[in-house]
Amino acid sequence: MRRVLLLMPLLLWAGAATAADVWTYFADPAGAFTIAVPATPVTQTAQLPGPNGKKLTQASYIVERGNGALVVVVIDLTPLPDNPRALDDAVGNVKGAAASGLSDTPIAQDGLKGHDIRFKDKDGNQFEDRMFYAGRKIYQVMTVEASGIDAASHAVGQRFLASMHFIKH
Repeated sequence: MRRVLLLMPLLLWAGAATAADVWTYFADPAGAFTIAVPATPVTQTAQLPGPNGKKLTQASYIVERGNGALVVVVIDLTPLPDNPRALDDAVGNVKGAAASGLSDTPIAQDGLKGHDIRFKDKDGNQFEDRMFYAGRKIYQVMTVEASGIDAASHAVGQRFLASMHFIKH
């Protein structure tokens, strides 16, 4: 009986830890993707200057964390002529922001080819940015982590990145 009483606090603690690890799926309003998130993302929309004065719409879905952020960015390129190099151009822009530790690995997700770009900015923040091009849109799913992030927080970011799935493209 005494052994059972000693185990009870441990079981309650373990149950509390599991309850705090609640993830849900966020679905893109346009129906292009789903992604698992540990909290409801904040949605931001911006107009970006494009070539020849054309405006491009950027939608961002952001989960802020104390030691970084989980982000999905969608840039709509439909106002521009189709560009078979759109993904390569976007990758080049991201690489231009890197201060150190740059790597670029080809990846595939749900039949789409993409890039997994890892780098640090001038402040030492670590980025992992997975980029894809589908339906005349650039999709970026990324983690931003402060330098020296702990393994558990890094695992949250990796879970987020791995959960992205394209529904239509």
